[in-house]
Amino acid sequence: MGFQGWSDAAFDVMVELEGDPSPVQLESHRDDLERYVRGPLQDLCDELNDTGEFGKFWLGGMSDRPAAWQRQNATSWIARRIRISFTFDVDGFALGGGSAHPESDQVRRYRAMVDAEDSGRELAGIVETLGRDGYQLTGPSAVRMPREYSSDHPRADLLRRRSVYAEKPIDTDDVGLIAKTLRPLVELTTWYTDYVVTTGWEKP
Repeated sequence: MGFQGWSDAAFDVMVELEGDPSPVQLESHRDDLERYVRGPLQDLCDELNDTGEFGKFWLGGMSDRPAAWQRQNATSWIARRIRISFTFDVDGFALGGGSAHPESDQVRRYRAMVDAEDSGRELAGIVETLGRDGYQLTGPSAVRMPREYSSDHPRADLLRRRSVYAEKPIDTDDVGLIAKTLRPLVELTTWYTDYVVTTGWEKP
């Protein structure tokens, strides 16, 4: 049948999992979580993986932590700390991608490439496109500029960040539309693999 989105039953399960449920309470919802939430998520992974366009999405694992049940996710690792993901929780379905939780050497390399004229302007253009497409950058932005760079730098907003990761909620069961909406994230992750990923960081 393929991916058909999430039914009201999926949202009912996520509501039941809110708060701080005990391991016993979590287990009582396992079957419904697998059927109504993780099942459709796996169907979406399978359909996107068949295209070969976004790498390979893997469904996130389960643990005894409530957070692992309350926010279901699937991820395609492009390189270490570089990914495209989608999530489903009580608020619905969202897409995301870029660099999450970078190592210190990646932060230094990222800022050097933002500072450089060609690569920096390229990233600024990608971020502008993401914004037009309804994506929002997540993660903190420092109040002060890194001391290596001038406060009036033309890309000061990007230099104050440690990385770029963008997210967008989306309400659709159209796999073609989901794929189209993911493509700007490919531009972002490609920028990272072109300019930031160094030897030893090619794989997650």
